[in-house]
Amino acid sequence: MEDKASLVFKEAKKEEEVVNLSKFDVQAFTDTQDFSWTLDNIKKEVKTGWKLYSVLTEQEIVAAVLVKREGDTLHTKNTPIKMAFQGNGFSHQIKNFYEEEAKKFQIRNVINYCPVDNFRMIALNESHGYKRTGNVFGINHNIVEWKKEL
Repeated sequence: MEDKASLVFKEAKKEEEVVNLSKFDVQAFTDTQDFSWTLDNIKKEVKTGWKLYSVLTEQEIVAAVLVKREGDTLHTKNTPIKMAFQGNGFSHQIKNFYEEEAKKFQIRNVINYCPVDNFRMIALNESHGYKRTGNVFGINHNIVEWKKEL
């Protein structure tokens, strides 16, 4: 698949960058029952070791990505692609970003957390060789864990 544009992944290292990302058009994201896209919730994720990235094209945020390294595993989750940018191959670029990050740190396993009803993400995980582990999370067990060994 040829992508129409390339994405830039920019880690939010400064407080201002985290705040700006928290103000991103929340309407573009689907909040799950387990996570509401607020500055406080984002800061809690970062405090527990998750790294937050803006996913940008032409300086516009199109999604947000969270990654966390633990041993030989890279844990990953992301917001949906903003509606106006869907269909451009950006979700595939995000998956490639995860795998490149894992390889950079010689990590063998990539875990992705996906809402049980996000059928696009489920199909994407399957097309990239991820397998369901059987582990579920969240208040209503609505987050499914997917794993890929590199």
